[in-house]
Amino acid sequence: MRAILVVITSLLFSACSNQQGRYDMHNDKAPERVPQTIHVEDAHPKYEPYSLAGNKDYTLNGQSYKILRKPKGYQQAGIASWYGEKFHGHRTSNGEVYDMYSMSAAHKTLPLPSYVEVTNQNNGKKAVVRVNDRGPFHNQRVIDLSYAAAKKLDVLKTGTAPVSLRLISPEKPKADECTPPGIMPIMFNWRRFQMV
Repeated sequence: MRAILVVITSLLFSACSNQQGRYDMHNDKAPERVPQTIHVEDAHPKYEPYSLAGNKDYTLNGQSYKILRKPKGYQQAGIASWYGEKFHGHRTSNGEVYDMYSMSAAHKTLPLPSYVEVTNQNNGKKAVVRVNDRGPFHNQRVIDLSYAAAKKLDVLKTGTAPVSLRLISPEKPKADECTPPGIMPIMFNWRRFQMV
């Protein structure tokens, strides 16, 4: 009976400790074998509708976060960190798969996805990242960079760096800009289909 009680208690404690598991930075690390090609080219900002997942206000570890509804012109300064192998291949907050070799990032309150220009205040290096995840939930950090973004900004060795963030807000294309050249949009005369 005592053995069963010990097993149940240990299972409960492990379940409680996993509540933060996804955002716990413990045991995160750089890859042991770095691929020859890493996508250190900046993300290419383009208009994207906000995802259905990851854009609701939320509470984590007793702290409430409100997603920015009108983020245009958003700027922020603070500490950047990076996240790597522990999260690689797992789902991000908006349902995509995290690829530590792409130019992406996590932010606590920007809508997903968003594009941000990140400037390392220590060396002036810049990178444009696509924000598709939530975080960092550690100290006063403002953004978690992918491994590739951290490499481009020269943050890998130090682990953190002071940065400034500037939101890039691509304009929504007009309807006629969405039609490929040489293709006529189909126009319907709805009056012809009205019931008499």
